[in-house]
Amino acid sequence: MITRTLENKAQAAYEHGRLDFLAGAPCDPLTPLQVYHDLSEDQKIDIMEAWVNGWTNESLMQSSPDGTSV
Repeated sequence: MITRTLENKAQAAYEHGRLDFLAGAPCDPLTPLQVYHDLSEDQKIDIMEAWVNGWTNESLMQSSPDGTSV
């Protein structure tokens, strides 16, 4: 049950990273920790990585001429 909860949080962080990029937010890996502050250090790293992946993937999608990822 705990793993599934972390997976859900990581997926949410990924999606928020994408939306934050679209909203013009800078790439700040600490952003999701404003919401998920009650995690272990390893879990915090997973959540930060998920957010950065979402932000980065969306930036790549936006920079590609045909809208597909590079």
